[in-house]
Amino acid sequence: MHDPIAGNIFGQTALLLLAAAVFGAIALRLRQPLVVAFVAVGILAGPSVLGWTTSDKSIQLLAELGLSLLLFVVGLKLDVGLIRSMGLVSLATGIGQVALTGVIAFLIALGLGLGTVSALYTGIALSFSSTIIVVKMLSDKRETDSLHGRIAIGLLIVQDILVVLAMVVLSGLGQEGSGGIGLRILQIALRGVALFAALAVFMYFILPRVIGFVARTPELLVLSAIAWAIALASLASAMGFSKEVGAFLAGVTLASTEYREVLAARLVSLRDFLLLFFFVDLGIRLDLGTLGSQVWAAMLLSAFVLIGKPLIMLAILGAMGYRRRTGFLSGLYIAQISEFSLILAALGLLLGHIGEDIVGLITLVGLVTIAVSAYLITASEALYDRLAPYLKVFERKALSRERLAYSEGHLPEKAEVIMFGLGRYGSSIARHLSHQGRPVLGVDFDPQAVANWNNSGRPAVFGDAEDPEFPAALPLSSARWVVSSIRDRDINVSLMHSLRSHGFTGSIAVTAQTEGEAGDLRPSADVVFVPFSDAASQAADILSSVDAEERRKQMDREIEAVADHFIICGYGRMGQQIVQDLSREGLPCVVVEWNPEQLPKLIRENVPHVVGKATEDAVLQAAGIARARCLVSVTATDEENVFIVLTARGLSRHLYIVARSIRHDNEDKLRRAGADRVISPYILGGHRMALAAMRPRVIEFLEVVEHGEVPDVDLFNLVVGGASTLVGKSIRESGLRAQTGALVLAVRRWGGELFANPEPDMTIEEGDELIVMGTRPQIDAAERLTTG
Repeated sequence: MHDPIAGNIFGQTALLLLAAAVFGAIALRLRQPLVVAFVAVGILAGPSVLGWTTSDKSIQLLAELGLSLLLFVVGLKLDVGLIRSMGLVSLATGIGQVALTGVIAFLIALGLGLGTVSALYTGIALSFSSTIIVVKMLSDKRETDSLHGRIAIGLLIVQDILVVLAMVVLSGLGQEGSGGIGLRILQIALRGVALFAALAVFMYFILPRVIGFVARTPELLVLSAIAWAIALASLASAMGFSKEVGAFLAGVTLASTEYREVLAARLVSLRDFLLLFFFVDLGIRLDLGTLGSQVWAAMLLSAFVLIGKPLIMLAILGAMGYRRRTGFLSGLYIAQISEFSLILAALGLLLGHIGEDIVGLITLVGLVTIAVSAYLITASEALYDRLAPYLKVFERKALSRERLAYSEGHLPEKAEVIMFGLGRYGSSIARHLSHQGRPVLGVDFDPQAVANWNNSGRPAVFGDAEDPEFPAALPLSSARWVVSSIRDRDINVSLMHSLRSHGFTGSIAVTAQTEGEAGDLRPSADVVFVPFSDAASQAADILSSVDAEERRKQMDREIEAVADHFIICGYGRMGQQIVQDLSREGLPCVVVEWNPEQLPKLIRENVPHVVGKATEDAVLQAAGIARARCLVSVTATDEENVFIVLTARGLSRHLYIVARSIRHDNEDKLRRAGADRVISPYILGGHRMALAAMRPRVIEFLEVVEHGEVPDVDLFNLVVGGASTLVGKSIRESGLRAQTGALVLAVRRWGGELFANPEPDMTIEEGDELIVMGTRPQIDAAERLTTG
C-alpha cells in the first residue's frame, strides 16, 4: 500500500539531492568548496526561503551518520608520525594558534555584546580551521610536501585532537549531575579513563583475532568498520559523551592496523555523501530573520579570521625563527573556520549552552571565511609578493630556523650538478647521475627529504627555489648543471632568473607539467623535461627496443639457416639494386653493412643483414660465408673492396667473388686479392652508353631482357657437367634448341675463351659455360640436360 508520508520524504530528499548537485556544480565552477553550496541549498530549501522541507528526523539521522563517519575517518588517518616529525613546530603552532585566536575572538565577541558562554563558544569555534579544505587546496596546488604545507597539516592534526577533547569536555559538562564543576570534571575524567581502558583491552586482545577474519572479504571489512564506529558512538553517548567522540575513538583503534588505508579509501565517498545532509540540515535550521542582526558581527569576526589568524601564525613562526614567507603561506591556509566549528556549535545548541542566533552567527562566519579563503589560497604567491615589504616585522634579524638549515646540511665546496626538488622524479635523476660518477648536491623545501638524503650519505641542504638570495649560498662556480624537478612554471622562472643574476654560467634544466608550459620555459632553459610525455616516449622506445631485439634474434636465426646464398657487402645504390634483382629472382641474400645511415633502410625493408665491417672475419662468418654461393663487394672505396675480397678468400677458397672497381688500375689488385670477377661501373656504363648511341634497338632489347619487362624471358649461364649427355656432341647434335626451346647465345671454354654466336657444329665439352636465353621453363629444361 502506498504510504504518502514516505513518498513525501522521498520526494523531498530527491529535490535536495538534485539541488545539491546543481549548486555543487556552480560552486565548482566558481572554485568554491562544496560545503558552501550545501549550506546554501539548506537555506534555500528551508522554511526561511522556499519552504520545500524542514529538518525532520530522517535528515537529522543521515546528518549524524555523516558526522560519525567524518570523525571515524579522522581517527583512522590520525598521523601522529607527522606531528612527531614536525616536533615542536606542530605543537607550538597548533596549541599557540588555537589559544591566541580563541582568546582574541572571545574578547571580540564580548565586545560585540555576546554573553560569556556564547562568546566562549564563538572564540573556540573561530580558532579551528578546516582540515578537509586545507588538505584539498594543498593537494590541488601540489604543496603538500612543502614546508608551509607540512606545518599547516601538522597544525590541523593538533587542532583535530583539541576539538575532540573540547567536545568531550562540553558533552560531559552538559550532562545533568550533582556537585560543582570540579566534581563534574572528575566524573568526566573517570568515565574517559574507563572508556580508554575498555578500548585498550579491545585493541590488544580482541581486535587482532577479529580483524583478520573479516578482512577476507572487503565488503565485510567495510561493513564491520561502520558497525564498529556506530556502536562505539552509541556507547560514548550512553556514557555521557558525544556520538562524534565515540566514532573518533573507533577510528583510532583501527589506525594501527594494516587495513587503515583500505578502509579510509572506501569510506571517503560514503562520508562525503552523508556529510551533505549535515550541511544541508544546518542551512535548513538557519533562520534568516535572526541573521539580519548578526551580519555586522559576522563580518567583523570574518575579517578577524581572514586577517588575524594569518598574522597570529606569522608571529608564532617568526618567533620560532621561520621566514615571513613560510609564516604567511602557512597562515593563509588556515584563514577559515572548520567544519568542526559548525559541529561544535550544533553540539552547544543541543546541550542548551547557546541559542540558534549564535549557531547562525558561527555558520555565517564559516560561509564567508571558507568562500573567501579559497580565493586567497589560490592567489597566495601573488599576495605575498605584494605584502612582503610590510611583513618584515615578523621576521627575526638573526639567522632563521630555515637559514640555519642551510648550514646544518652537508654543503660541499664543489658540486657538478645541483638538484632542486628531491621527490621521486628528482631523486631518480640524481641517483642515475650519481651512478655515472657525477657529484650531486640536493636542495629541497621539505626538511624531511633533506634529512633522508643526509642520512643516506648524500649531500643535501634545505632551500627555497623561490628565494632570490638562496643561490648565493650554493657552489655555483663549480656546477655545470642546475636541475629543477619542480613542476611549477613560476617557481622555475624565478629560479632561472635568480641563478643568472648570481652569475651562474652553466646549463639549466627545468621540469614542466605540460607541453604548453615547456614551450614557455624553453627560451630561458637549456633543457626542459616533461615527465609524463618523456615517460610515454621512453615507454614507447622500450617497446620498440624490445621489438627490434626480437626481430634481430629472428633475423639471426634465418641467416643461420640460409645456404647457397649471396652476400652483398655494402648497401649503397648499387647494393640496393643487386638485392632488388636477387629478390626478384627469388635468390636468398644477406647484406653486410655498418653505415648508420643505411641501417634504418635495411630494417624498414626487412632485408636480412649483419651489422659490422665486412673486413672482419667474425662479421662474414655471421653472414654465413661458409655456406654462401657468392660474395659481391660494392662498398664505397676500392681499398675497402680489396680488404673484403682478401678476407673472404681467406675464409672460403671455393666462394665466387664479384667486386666493384671504381678506378680501372685497381682491377688487377682486386683479381690478385681473389676476386673472380671485377666490374668497373664507369667503364661498363661507358660501353653501354656507346652501344645505346650506335645500336639503340640492341640496347633496348638487352634492357628489356635484363629488367624483366618481357614476361618469363631471361638470360642465364649453364655449366656443362661431366655426366651430361651433351658432352662430345655438337650444338646441332645436342638438340638443345629442339628439346628445350632455349637459344645458345655464347659458349665460354674452361680456359676463359668466349665464343659468341657459336657455330652449330661446335662441340660441347665438359666444363663449358653456355649462355642461353629463354623462358624460365625452357632454361630449367636446359639446365637438366647440362647437369645430367
